[in-house]
Parts: sequence; structure tokens; C-alpha cells
Amino acid sequence: MKKLLFLGCNCDQIPYLKIAKEKGYYVVGSDINQNAPGIKYLDKYYSVGYENVDKLIELGNKERFSSCDKVFTASSQFAYIGASSFARNFNIPFFSPKAADICLDKIKFYELFIKQNLDVPEWMLFDNNKINNVNKKWKVFYLKSDYGKSPNYCYRVKDNKIPKLPQKYDRYFRKYFIAQEEILGNHIRINWIKDDLFCFLKISDRIAVPIYSINLGEKIYKNMNNLIYKLGLQNHIVKFDIIFTDKKCYFIDIGLEPPMRLRLYLQYLGYNFDKMYFEHIVEYNLNYPKSFKLPKNVIIKNKIVESIVGDSFE
Repeated sequence: MKKLLFLGCNCDQIPYLKIAKEKGYYVVGSDINQNAPGIKYLDKYYSVGYENVDKLIELGNKERFSSCDKVFTASSQFAYIGASSFARNFNIPFFSPKAADICLDKIKFYELFIKQNLDVPEWMLFDNNKINNVNKKWKVFYLKSDYGKSPNYCYRVKDNKIPKLPQKYDRYFRKYFIAQEEILGNHIRINWIKDDLFCFLKISDRIAVPIYSINLGEKIYKNMNNLIYKLGLQNHIVKFDIIFTDKKCYFIDIGLEPPMRLRLYLQYLGYNFDKMYFEHIVEYNLNYPKSFKLPKNVIIKNKIVESIVGDSFE
């Protein structure tokens, strides 16, 4: 029986846990929360955080993991630090810890975007003592922490009104805040799956709609593809956040965790996204529908998907 290390056992992970059990995996789960609701679906539980690499490897040795076994997480993007390090230690196919770190570190992925000839809004390391220099450069800009994806560490700054920033370092604020120019345009979420793109137009923080693949140009598609293969993420779903203007396409983020919008969209259309995603990541099977064959008259609002009439969003 193949063993599966499953990182994170909260409510959102339960559908994937059930699928793993239905497929006959011996599921070894890890979650620092000893009351996590998914624990009851495990064959073996360890109270270990998904960033505690040493403890994860220790439990892997205890459970006799090998290159024949698997690793899965659908938790926070931080979980990929533990998953990738665990996989590397036991020679389990997965992307590298370096790739996981790059996708979390804004400085690193901005620099990588630029090296891959993907435009990024102009940015600089923020120094509160030199705020006047920043305001002379941009009338409106964002302050973002250097690590992770916390929305609580992203501030829009206008008229020199700097918010109170964290004074202590934590998992989202490692060394710096980053000042980045505000770009006005359409905010698009792109989910890349083996050369297919599922695209969503952001209407507001709570609403998005699927759109037909936007024409970014052959050069940008090629550069995106090169970046994905350079990071070794070609067997994963890779998320890009971009701002699309009438002149340029700006890349502002890259992500790895299961895409919420795509999940809601496909589930509304009758597809079992959880099963498709699990089989994709663990068993390397691609069963997703082709994006160009799917309808676009759907609005996605938080965890509710509703049909709308007409093609006003296309």
C-alpha cells in the first residue's frame, strides 16, 4: 500500500482526505492543531507544523517513507515548504524547496519575472526615512510585506499617509516592506495547467468572472512557460496575478495553492474539481476540461457561484 504524507487537516482539506482514502492510500497526516477536523480521516496523525521540516522528516523515517510514496497538501502556500523539503529528502517527485521559497518571496519572484522578460510594476525596498523620495516618484503606491500572501500586509498609500507598519518580524514580514507603483488596468487571475490557461477577470475583491483566454502575445506566453519549467512547476497548477493595460501586461504575483475561483467555477459546471486536483498532483493525471470549451456566463462570488444572463462580461 502506498503511503501519502498529507499536510494540513482543516475543513478545506477534508474532500481531498476522503479521496485519498477512497483510492486506498495509507494517509499519514500532519497538523499542528490537535483538534483539526480532518484528523479522523487519517491512518496516522502527527502534531507537526507543515513548516517544521526536521520533524516532518523524522516522522517520515518513522513511517518508512520512500521514493515510491507520495506527498500532498491543499493548505496554505507555506505548506509547500514542508512538502517540497520532505519530498526531496525521500526522493519523491515534487518541485524543489527553492521553487517553493521563490513563490513566497516577493523580491525573488519579481527579480525572476524581470529575468524572464515579464514586466513588473516598478518597485523598491521601502525605507520609512525616505518616504518623500517615494512620493516624488509615484503619487499612489502600495506597501507590501516581503514574504507570503497575507492581505493584511498590503497597504495602498496616497498623499503621504503611511499606515502603521508591523514593528516585529514574522512569517509574512521577514526583512523588508516593498513599495510598488500602482498600475491602473484590468486585474486578471491566470491558472496555468499544462499549457492551458483558465482566466478570471477581477470585478472586485469579492467577485470575479471567467473570461476567454486573453491575448497576451506569443512572446509573453513563451516567457511564462519558460519560467514555469525553470522552477520545475510544470506538473502543478501555477497561478499568476497580472494587470492588463492597453499598453502592457504587468505580473504582480505567482502562487501554488489550489485555485479557489477555478474550483468554484468547475464545480458549478458539474466537474469534481477535488478529485481532478488530487489526481493531478498525486497521480499526474490531467482530467480537466479544456478552458476554451467552457461557458463564460458565470459569476463567481466568494463561495457562491451563480448563473447570469447574457454575455456582458465576455
